[in-house]
Amino acid sequence: MSTAPARPRLVTDRRQRILDAAGPVFAEHGYERSSVDAIAKAAQVSKPTIYSHFGGKEQLFRIWVGEVARQTTEDAVRAVQAIDVTPKKWRASLVGATTDLVVAWHTECAASLARIANAEVGRDPEIFTVLRESAHDPVIEALAGRLAMLGNAGHLTVPDPVLAAKQLIALARTELDDISEFGTKPAPVTVVRRVVKVGVETFLLAYAA
Repeated sequence: MSTAPARPRLVTDRRQRILDAAGPVFAEHGYERSSVDAIAKAAQVSKPTIYSHFGGKEQLFRIWVGEVARQTTEDAVRAVQAIDVTPKKWRASLVGATTDLVVAWHTECAASLARIANAEVGRDPEIFTVLRESAHDPVIEALAGRLAMLGNAGHLTVPDPVLAAKQLIALARTELDDISEFGTKPAPVTVVRRVVKVGVETFLLAYAA
């Protein structure tokens, strides 16, 4: 019986195993001191297998950064997309979704990623692009869409939803750069909730209809 149909699954599983193994290596040693040998050993694959899937350590690192960035924000993006636009719930829903988003960006996992990415972005500016496309842009797109819906419902006055989304996030994180040392340390959830609530209230002073 032919086993050909199972090959794509096998390839996908092996690729994910390499990414899963690369994470702890990069997190512990940083990019420069992490070796393809160490990642191959952790993933229980050969070095040629890693080169076959990723082309080399640099591309593997970029893909790993993008995957972790997506994982840290995917739940928050879903929360943003579910913001309730009904008259009685939209304010609390906006605060809750923005809080979920900011909490996701200040966990231990997110802080570890920020430390590694910040250290490497000077060497490889493409890392900034990866982070923007994997985490920042999807969040802005989702949030802008919901803010536009709140505007259409008459709750907000939003002439530029994308700008409004960026301003909301900036206000919600105003104090957290100091508290988290620019995202490189996790921020306590209780502190995040307080900061976000104040930021959303400030945002609504400007945008509430």
